[in-house]
Amino acid sequence: MLEYDILIREYEVEDYDRVRDMITNGLREAEARIVKAQVINKADVWAILLGLVAVVRFIFSIDLMILAAVSFLTVFIYYVSGLLYMNFYRLPMELEDINLGCPIHRYEKFWVAEVGSPAKREVVGSVALRRADDSNEYKLELKRMSVDKKYRRRGTASLLLRKALDYSLEKDAKEVVLTSSSAQMPAIRLYSKFGFKIRRIFTEKVMFGMIHVTLVEMSHTK
Repeated sequence: MLEYDILIREYEVEDYDRVRDMITNGLREAEARIVKAQVINKADVWAILLGLVAVVRFIFSIDLMILAAVSFLTVFIYYVSGLLYMNFYRLPMELEDINLGCPIHRYEKFWVAEVGSPAKREVVGSVALRRADDSNEYKLELKRMSVDKKYRRRGTASLLLRKALDYSLEKDAKEVVLTSSSAQMPAIRLYSKFGFKIRRIFTEKVMFGMIHVTLVEMSHTK
């Protein structure tokens, strides 16, 4: 049951700043979880590295400060690459186009969720559909699903997703596909609840191979 009045409507030019900030913040949250998990999972690598440092120092009597600096250089590079990745690499730069109007050429439909009184409403979620590029058939790709952190687990995402699926049914789309990061498990569970099936799981290497991102490709058919 919703705890607030919510309205799903099409995106308008005035929504641009709010929508882009909301989606960007959501992506950064997910990527921060990816980087944190990978640093923790590499604890065994750091242990081996420090063990090698101890052996090298014992054999060659190299200054301890130099060895320490060299040893932790890899850790520093890893953290810096993660920081760059979260802030620059995967931000939705195509959203720069949404100030041209709605629907824009990249999307067939773009909706937002807003809450509040008629006099003062706030955008708290978004979802979009665009034609899938990999098929001559009429297939749609779910994009830009995002909900403000304060309004999660209250039904907002479900309403947005239902709006998108209802549209695809109305237009007789053969399939709706999406790709989500494995760090976004609540979203993946929601998609599964609405009938999406996992089609493929694959890994991308970014930031010169320093960061590994596991992506889940899902599909919804009538």
